[in-house]
Amino acid sequence: MIATGFRSRLHVLSEPNVLPLASATLFNAAGNNVYSVALGWLAYDMTKSPLAVGAVLGFRTLPMLFMGLLSGAVNDRMHRPTVLRLYTLYYTALSFGFTTLLFFGDVRVAHMLVYMFLVGLGFAFGPAARRAIYADSVERPHVVDALAVDATLFELGHLTMPAIVGLVLATYGAGTAFALQGILYTVMTILAFRVNTPRKAVVPGGHPPYITSIKEGLSYAKGEPGVLRMLELASFLTLLGADFVTALVSVVSVEVFDAGAQGIGLILAGVAAGAMVGPIALLALKDWLGTVGTLAGSVAVLGVAMIAFAAAPTLGLAIAAFVVIGAMLPIQKALTDGYIQLAVAEEFRGRVGSLTQMTRGVSSLSALLAGAMAQFLGVEIAIAIAGATVSAGALWSFRTFKRYGVDGWS
Repeated sequence: MIATGFRSRLHVLSEPNVLPLASATLFNAAGNNVYSVALGWLAYDMTKSPLAVGAVLGFRTLPMLFMGLLSGAVNDRMHRPTVLRLYTLYYTALSFGFTTLLFFGDVRVAHMLVYMFLVGLGFAFGPAARRAIYADSVERPHVVDALAVDATLFELGHLTMPAIVGLVLATYGAGTAFALQGILYTVMTILAFRVNTPRKAVVPGGHPPYITSIKEGLSYAKGEPGVLRMLELASFLTLLGADFVTALVSVVSVEVFDAGAQGIGLILAGVAAGAMVGPIALLALKDWLGTVGTLAGSVAVLGVAMIAFAAAPTLGLAIAAFVVIGAMLPIQKALTDGYIQLAVAEEFRGRVGSLTQMTRGVSSLSALLAGAMAQFLGVEIAIAIAGATVSAGALWSFRTFKRYGVDGWS
């Protein structure tokens, strides 16, 4: 029964836009590993400060805290594939620009902060457009399946790249690593230009001012209690979940295991290896376990795995714990994104979807919180406290979404 359900869900690959869009996600994720590994390593190598590492990595998502609402209004009034194409072109240009600075300039922490902030500006627009395109293109019962496929390829991009980036960084330096990123983003851009949906007729005077449009989106979300609670859960998981512990990987690799840049790559490759299992399990088992049970269970397991990572006595066991963490992430992402896309009317999909993107902006606060807690409490204690808190949130998520289900999701 499980195998039959899994095969039937894979028919989503024949839906419009799924393959080119998910493939673009693959190369996007692969390129993202460069700044995740290289900048965390460079920041710590320059400063020996966990707080500096948290600040650099956290700056990527800081713009989402104030640009998310604007990006939603843009996605609701512009042709969404056009937004996606502009995003990929921007990322590619930014990557080659930073590569040039690394080869010919003297890069400091301030340069890293500016680069990550500019990356975050693009990130506020692109992923929200991508999720909305899936909802625009795919039949309603298969939206979560399409998002699971997208999550699978996203994590496939993280599977081998962290270790590769760590090796390139240790052998050839950061400039070569970022040149590789530019190539990956170029392929992403080519794929993004293959994605398309019908353009809507523009009604003269049909769009309200941006401020009014943003207020309409907020009012709509406020009137949907299930949507509000899903946004609360997403914010909670971003603040204290995998982003919290990922921000401290470079510190753990250096201070606890003395493994350097290659250790960072190996640990992050572990999370990607696990993440390949998560979407497959979701596709195969969602009908059997139930959507709400799958979501709550993934939250509980994530917290336990974080505690295990904090207590791991060897690098191998730490990687194993990160494999489990990685398996939970795409399950949570596909279910939370799918809930929002299914619960919201089409004309508000971009604006309310951008609120999900804003919750991911909390990861900037998560990185800073992780760095501060590690600075004053020690890295193992900081991660263990966060993991215990996440596990405690599993019961709340189960009880809440038993009550606030939505057609096509549960």
